Amino acid sequence: MNDYTALTPMEFDKVVERHLRFLDSRRDGARANLKFHDLSSARFAGRNLAGADFTGAKLRSADFRGANLEGACLFGADLAGADLTEAKMAKADLRGAALRGATMVRAILTEADLRDGYLVRHKNGEFEAKAAETQHVELSDAKLRGARLNKAKLSNAFILQTDLRDTDLRGSVFVRADLSCSDLTGCNLEGADLSQANLSGAKLDGAILSRAILRDTNLSNSSLVGALLDGVDLSMANLTGAEMVSRMGNVEGEVGAILRAHHEWMLSNGVKGQRANLSKKDLTGQDFTGLNLSAANFRGAILTGANLTGSILAMADLGLTDLRGVQLAGADIRGTCFERASMNLANLANVIAGPMELRSGQSWQTNFKAARLGAAIFTSADLRQCNFCESDLSQASMANTDLTGADLKDTVMTMTDLRGANITKADFRGAKDLQLP
Repeated sequence: MNDYTALTPMEFDKVVERHLRFLDSRRDGARANLKFHDLSSARFAGRNLAGADFTGAKLRSADFRGANLEGACLFGADLAGADLTEAKMAKADLRGAALRGATMVRAILTEADLRDGYLVRHKNGEFEAKAAETQHVELSDAKLRGARLNKAKLSNAFILQTDLRDTDLRGSVFVRADLSCSDLTGCNLEGADLSQANLSGAKLDGAILSRAILRDTNLSNSSLVGALLDGVDLSMANLTGAEMVSRMGNVEGEVGAILRAHHEWMLSNGVKGQRANLSKKDLTGQDFTGLNLSAANFRGAILTGANLTGSILAMADLGLTDLRGVQLAGADIRGTCFERASMNLANLANVIAGPMELRSGQSWQTNFKAARLGAAIFTSADLRQCNFCESDLSQASMANTDLTGADLKDTVMTMTDLRGANITKADFRGAKDLQLP
């Protein structure tokens, strides 16, 4: 016997129409009641279904792109393979929902409830449990890149091998959740509760974990390169095989030897010496003033508060590096990689960051893609053709800079100062809160 109710397109449109009247408090309005309906592959794109009831509904491969599902009840719903791109789902009830393989890119799930729950079915006017055991939320293989899940409840959820890159997970609860082998690159987990969660094999490169709770958290074989761990107690977490920053026994001596070998490597065009490799090293507060560090490898290092004033970092790799509060004024950073670096409050005044012209006749642009540059100072800098795509430039000072041909697509530019900047052929498509002078 088929327990699910089917609707013709005309019947469905009538339900949605009455729901809109309900939302507007108009006559003959009624909240959409789609409990235990089979709406697989249905098209909900752009529809306003805020507060609708989809309890236990079959919504496999349904199209919810840009739909409004705020406060909707999706308790126990089957959304496997559904497209929820940019859907608004704040405070939605998703307990026990199946979201395996769903696409939720840039979806808004603020304060959504994704805990486990008992799926019940309506039968003969009564509710009965589908199963004796608790139904866990299933998010495995889902695509949630750029989604907003801050303050969401995800305890006991299965989130295996899930794309969570650049998601906002601040204050979310993941107690006993299984996030093994998921990609959390660049996500914000500030203040999140990950107690007893399984993050084995997970990728947390460049993630913000400040003040996160990691009590009995399994981080074995995970990657934490460039992760911000301010105020985090790692003493009770399992870090076996985890890849993260290491401390140097004799910082001054070891760094000095590496820099001397690097200088010889540059003078001999690579015949003698060795390229500087300070990747994943803690170099907090180190003084590199005026040094030639061209092509050096600092990837994933901690350089908080370091002094690189007037240094030469052309073609160097500083991707995923913690450069908060660093002094880079007047530095030559042509062709340098700062992808996903944390550079809040960094001083880059008067830097030379135009493209590096190679002997082959090609040019290599300076890369700030997805970097955190909040309140950074770029005053009077040469930023021609720089790649700032997807970076956060909130409150950054870019006054009197040369941004000719720069790529600023999908950047966050809240209160960014562009007074006197040359923005000829700069690409601002998708920039948020952009205010041109």
